[in-house]
Amino acid sequence: MIDNGLTTFAENPEPVRSDCHAWSASPVYEFLSTVCGINPGSPGFETVRIEPFLGELELAKGQMPHPKGIVKVNLQKNSTGGLSAEIELPEGLDGTFHWKGKVVALRSGAQRMEM
Repeated sequence: MIDNGLTTFAENPEPVRSDCHAWSASPVYEFLSTVCGINPGSPGFETVRIEPFLGELELAKGQMPHPKGIVKVNLQKNSTGGLSAEIELPEGLDGTFHWKGKVVALRSGAQRMEM
């Protein structure tokens, strides 16, 4: 799609075009919400809950805007089925990270964990 000069998802295979309809934003939201697992942890997004579902993917990186700044995740599976995670939360935001039944508290700033 990028090679065809598109900046949103194509609506038709041929002729390839995009009218920038709102539905084309859905895959981007689903990537951040489901694959990267970034979601509100409490009403009003006062906290964040990060619970990734990588499926067959070995790694995923994403950033989501939040009223307090940008939430960043960098996730990498290891050979034993564990996960290396780098999470960065904006100032004043905390939350939790969930992976295979384990829960780790998150705080503002950058943090790294091996799960």
